[in-house]
Amino acid sequence: MASQLNHFILQPALPATLSVVGEQLAFAVRRVYCVGRNYHDHAVEMEAKQKDLGISAGDQVRDPPFFFQKPGLGAIVDASHPKAVARYPPKTRQLEFELELVVALKSGGRRIPAADALSHVYGSALGVDLTRRDLQHKAKADRRPWDAAKGFDDSAPVGALTPGYVPEGGVGLELTVGGEVKQACTVGQMIYGVADIIHHLSHEVELCPGDVIFTGTPAGVGPLQVGDEVTCTATDGTLQPCTFTVAAPL
Repeated sequence: MASQLNHFILQPALPATLSVVGEQLAFAVRRVYCVGRNYHDHAVEMEAKQKDLGISAGDQVRDPPFFFQKPGLGAIVDASHPKAVARYPPKTRQLEFELELVVALKSGGRRIPAADALSHVYGSALGVDLTRRDLQHKAKADRRPWDAAKGFDDSAPVGALTPGYVPEGGVGLELTVGGEVKQACTVGQMIYGVADIIHHLSHEVELCPGDVIFTGTPAGVGPLQVGDEVTCTATDGTLQPCTFTVAAPL
């Protein structure tokens, strides 16, 4: 029995993976990093919600970027095909969507200069940072970490990666729920661009091949219910759609 158990535990780790446009092999995910409040209108939106709840927001609209993580294995959902599902998580009545541009790294390092940062990018995709908003608000009010609000099963659906490409400037991003537009922005509206995000994050941790970075969400975040169909698209014709359905919990 012990040998059978050891054999099971000591199997090579199976990483979370993302599909890659034009490739049969998948991209193996190491860590998932996320940037908080990287669009001015979303920062204002969240400050207003916090004030309504009596939570002190501070001067977060103009703060330097801050980061949090999701678990790679368990959180990542390959949403490159129309049958992808993200299950509604337990312990929440307020699951919300957050449209994001996602970049994946082919190399890394520490203290990466912003001028060199894009050379470390493998490719980009569209993704959704699913959030248990009620748990997040309560954690903030109690001055506790809000890992549970962000790092749960199926909390990071991502479309197929487009290698060698990072959208810029006026490229538009859009999220719909049931065909209705809920979020829309351009990449140029980010407070910190992809190169600056990589630069700042590499001063906090050593970045490595396989790391994935969610770069922030615009205003318009809102609730999801079981059965909702979510689709993210870009106007550049290069980034592939991210599509999934919210499924009932197990």
